[in-house]
Amino acid sequence: MTIGWRDEYAIGHSEIDQDHRSLMDALAVLSSGYCEADLVDTQIKLLERYTIEHFAREEQLMRGIGYPDIDAHLALHDQFRDSVRRLRAQWAAGYTPELQAEIAAELSHWLEKHILAADHDYGAWLRK
Repeated sequence: MTIGWRDEYAIGHSEIDQDHRSLMDALAVLSSGYCEADLVDTQIKLLERYTIEHFAREEQLMRGIGYPDIDAHLALHDQFRDSVRRLRAQWAAGYTPELQAEIAAELSHWLEKHILAADHDYGAWLRK
């Protein structure tokens, strides 16, 4: 699976779209094949930081526009945070190339699905 930004991910909000690009870039590094453990660690930390910052921006935006499905969307964010924490703990227990691939695949699959469905839903609400 090729991981990276595609125009179809855009929701029409420049800051959120840039966040999504940055998240995809970090996942692309992880999916590019074997990386030194330090690089993988750096990318995981970047993903952790970005999920905190990005989700806060999204959540503030959704509250600001009165998005009606915010509670369901916040639950999805919680799921992603839980996945990142779980994978981070596995990573801390020991590096393997297979784990690197698992992290990239699981998180990129979730992110792509989330952007194309849930984020596009609030993007449409934003454009009303």
